[in-house]
Amino acid sequence: MKTTCPGCNAEIPVHEGLRTWCDQCNWNVGGDAPPADEGFLARQYVRIGERHGKSVLEKLKTTPAQNLRPRWTIRKGIAFVLAASVHLLSLALFASGLFVIAIGLPEIGPIPLGAGLCTFAWLMRPKPGKVPSQDIASRKDFPTLHALVNEVVYELGGRPINNIVVNEDFNAAYGVVGWRRVPVLWIGLPLWMALHPQERLALLGHEVAHGVNGDGTRGFLVGSALRALDEWIGFFRAPLQQAAPGGYLTWVLSIPFTALQSLLAQLLWLDQQQAEYFADYLGSTISGTDAVVTALERMGSSEHLDDVLLRNAYSTAQSGATILGLFRRRIAELPDREWQRLARSGQRERARIDASHPPTAYRIGFLGAHVVTKPRMIAAENVMRTIDVELGALQETLGRRLIARYACD
Repeated sequence: MKTTCPGCNAEIPVHEGLRTWCDQCNWNVGGDAPPADEGFLARQYVRIGERHGKSVLEKLKTTPAQNLRPRWTIRKGIAFVLAASVHLLSLALFASGLFVIAIGLPEIGPIPLGAGLCTFAWLMRPKPGKVPSQDIASRKDFPTLHALVNEVVYELGGRPINNIVVNEDFNAAYGVVGWRRVPVLWIGLPLWMALHPQERLALLGHEVAHGVNGDGTRGFLVGSALRALDEWIGFFRAPLQQAAPGGYLTWVLSIPFTALQSLLAQLLWLDQQQAEYFADYLGSTISGTDAVVTALERMGSSEHLDDVLLRNAYSTAQSGATILGLFRRRIAELPDREWQRLARSGQRERARIDASHPPTAYRIGFLGAHVVTKPRMIAAENVMRTIDVELGALQETLGRRLIARYACD
C-alpha cells in the first residue's frame, strides 16, 4: 500500500501499525520534540547547548582522543567552590537554628523558629544517595551478567561493580552512591532486549566509562549541590505554582538560588558535554564505533514499547512476560525502512536522550571523527543467550510494572 507525501508529493509506502514518513523530504520522520521538562537545571543545559553545542562539537572532533579526558580548569575550580558554598549554607542554617534555640531558652517562643531552621537545613542537606534495595540483580542469580559487566570494567580500568539494578525503564545509567561512593549500574530490560549483542557491549561501555571519564558533575560535592539547589528552587516556587497566597514573594526568594544554579550550569556544561563525548569514545573502544552508533539509533525504538503497551496493556491481571514478549517480537520484525526512520529521527537537530546529553546527531558526528575499528571485546552469542535466560526471570515482574502504567483497572 502506498500514499502521497503531503510535503513533497513523493510516493511513499505505508506499513500497517507503523508511522508513515517520507524518505525524500523527511516528512513525519519524528525526532522534532525537545526533551521533556526535567527542571530548571535541565532547561539551562538545553539553552547553553543550543548556543555553543556546534562549536564545541567541531573543536572536539579535531581533538586527539587521548586529550579528551576532562581536566582541572579555573572554571571547574570556581564551580567546586560554589558547590561547597551551597552545603555551607545548609550547615549555617542548621547552626543558626541551634543558636536561636540556645539563646531563647528558657522562653518557648524562639524554639519553633529554631526548630524550623534546623528542619529546613536538614531537608536541604547533602544527600549522597544509597544503594537501591529493589531490583538488585545479585551475583548469585545473575553470574553471567556480572561477569560481562566487570569484564568491561576491567578493560576500561574502572572500579568493580557489585550492584547491578535491572528495571523496567527504557534506559541505562551509572552512578556512585552513599558516603562510601559505591558504584551502581542501572540497566533497563526493554532497552537491553532492543539491542543486538555488540550494541549491548556499547551500552555497557558507555555507562561504565562514566566511572573513569572525569565527569565532575557526577561527584558527590557538585552533584549533591545541584540537587540541593533544585530542592531550594522547587520549595520557593511551589506556592506560586499552586496559586497559594504569598506565591510571588516566595518566587522572588528563589532568584538567588536560580542565579547560582545558572552560574553553575555555565561553569559545568562544557565539562559535562566533554565527559559524555569521552564516554562515547571509551564505549567505542569496547564495542567498536559502528555498534555505538547503531545503539544510539536504536534508542529511538522506545516509541515501539509505548505503542505495544498502548495497544495491548488493558488489565493489571495480564502477564508481564507476555507483554515484553510482544515488544521483543515487534523489535525483531521491524522492517528496514522503520530502522531507517529511527536513524534519521535520531539525527534531527533537537533529538537527544535527555537534557544532559548532546544531541544524538552530534554524538554520531563526534564518533565519526574518532573511529575505532578494532574493538577490545566481541560479544559472544552464547554469553548473551545465557544472560537473556538469567534476565528472563524478571520479565513477569517488570512487565507487570509496565502494564500498570497503561492499564485501566
